[in-house]
Amino acid sequence: MPVINMPALRPTGLPEALVMPLPGRGDQIDMRAHLLGTRIDMRALAGFGDPELVELGGSCAFVFRYGAVVLVGATSEEEARILAQVAPHAVDPPTSPEIETARVELRDDGDETVSADGRIRLREATPERLLLAATVLARSVVLARDEMRIEDAFDRIEPLLVDMREHGRAHLPIRQIMRQIGSVLSAQHRVVGRARIGEKPDLLWEHPELDRLYGRLEAEYELGDRTRTIERKLEMLGDSAEWLLDLVQDKRSLRLELSVVALIAFEVAIGLYEIAARWPH
Repeated sequence: MPVINMPALRPTGLPEALVMPLPGRGDQIDMRAHLLGTRIDMRALAGFGDPELVELGGSCAFVFRYGAVVLVGATSEEEARILAQVAPHAVDPPTSPEIETARVELRDDGDETVSADGRIRLREATPERLLLAATVLARSVVLARDEMRIEDAFDRIEPLLVDMREHGRAHLPIRQIMRQIGSVLSAQHRVVGRARIGEKPDLLWEHPELDRLYGRLEAEYELGDRTRTIERKLEMLGDSAEWLLDLVQDKRSLRLELSVVALIAFEVAIGLYEIAARWPH
């Protein structure tokens, strides 16, 4: 039977990121990733286009729909202008800024890799290479936010567990437990759903020659290890939250049963009193 080679199909949907070109800045380019929220409505952005359709000269601004903006070679004035333009379209902005930086070095010789001092070495500032580096930095800043939120969730649950260990009981408001479960599910949705940090970028479907560069960038920022650590902690938080919720529900069931028993006893007492009142003296 003859074998038919089918072309690789790229996932459909919105672009992985939007980009705005900026004036070129030379061979040393600073890259800064800002976390603006859990999601950005990119449909409302003006002046941004698909990275595959925009001519870039080495400096640009990438916007990712999972809440990150990466400035490549931007001046402080350009950075402030773009952040002010994008921020109104961000959902659930963080209470404190989350920023990661990197230095991109353009070299037409040698391997494309990450140097010992953390510089990202690229042969040229093509849209694909810049998008790949920006994607890794954007995913890293998203992971940093979720790592901090997960630690906060552990800090909130720990006093409840300590109370259970020391006193055999815990004051467990149902709303507090539901908030814990909601935080866990929200973090899982961000990591697995929106940012898809455990998956390779869609860009590599059409540019498989950049797969080695992505592997080196992913290893430098430890995306895989950090994602697996987050998943394990989310699983622990989920188990703890579900256990606490079961405990609260058991306490409510016990209270309900005691209330029913007390009501039955009260009705029996009323019945006995009425019988005693009718009994001839």
